[in-house]
Amino acid sequence: MIATPLTEVTRRDVRDGREVVESVHAGHLVVAGADGQVLARLGDPDATVFVRSAAKPFQATACLEVLGEQADAVSDAEVAVAWASHRAEPRHLAQVRRLLARSLTPAVELTCTPAVGEADPGAAPAALSNNCSGKHAMFALAGRVLGVAGPDLLNPGQELQRRVLGVLGEALGPARAVGTDGCGAPAVAGPLATMAVAYGRLAVEARWARVREAGLAHPGLVGGYGRLESALLAAGVVAKVGAEGVYGVGWTAPDGTGRGLAVKAADGSVRGAAEAVVAVVEALGVVPTGCWVSPPPLGGGRPAGVVRCAPPVMRLVATLRREGLTGTGSFG
Repeated sequence: MIATPLTEVTRRDVRDGREVVESVHAGHLVVAGADGQVLARLGDPDATVFVRSAAKPFQATACLEVLGEQADAVSDAEVAVAWASHRAEPRHLAQVRRLLARSLTPAVELTCTPAVGEADPGAAPAALSNNCSGKHAMFALAGRVLGVAGPDLLNPGQELQRRVLGVLGEALGPARAVGTDGCGAPAVAGPLATMAVAYGRLAVEARWARVREAGLAHPGLVGGYGRLESALLAAGVVAKVGAEGVYGVGWTAPDGTGRGLAVKAADGSVRGAAEAVVAVVEALGVVPTGCWVSPPPLGGGRPAGVVRCAPPVMRLVATLRREGLTGTGSFG
């Protein structure tokens, strides 16, 4: 698959202020309708991509469907943290604990790997601080209904993950591969274009309404301080990051149909994907300009350059504006 430059990182010449390109992140980008139509693209829309944590809204929905009527008792804040890749801020850990209490699962029995949370890098590694702990707490709750517990919660051959993988297949299409995510859960791979379509559906279809509305109501629980996905959710746009430079975004078009954006940085850089995501959704009028800005490269502790879209993205943005491929977020 041939990747296209998405993002440039510059370093400023102190003599004359020129921005000199230091790094380039290449990758693939697709804008699609919920009906399956590819509306814009860069790189290879058929590129096989491990969806990673961008699958979490669909995994959370699968668990809520297992819970049935019991899902009504789960708060929106708990649902939001169930599809989060959180920073382990106190608000995140509090909601994960509440979710764990529903299944009477001690935090030490979470099935995700111990990790140090981004918000407290000096703390000892703990499963609760893993950015996927909300997902695993929801697995524990759904597993209790099915009689599945412990390591079997992550076993793709056991009932819980068979159901979760079934929902992922319905949302994202047949998996081209099923690997193991960093947290230990099954990780599916499929075409990038299919992921864009899935996010268009996530933005409008009733089946995904519970996770969608929970994230929109609690954007800070889905990501946290400084996170792009939280900024987009706060603007009324469904968004989720995935490891290795994956982003999924969904919004509502003026005619009420769903549209989705999927981006994959070929080098696995979240920075490489994020700048392209922001450029596209701003160009489409989906979010207000300046709702999120990439942190600049530093020199001596001060900004020493910029992170900006590469020329192919700028040309795509100009085309999108010219064609009026607009959408809506709650800001407007």
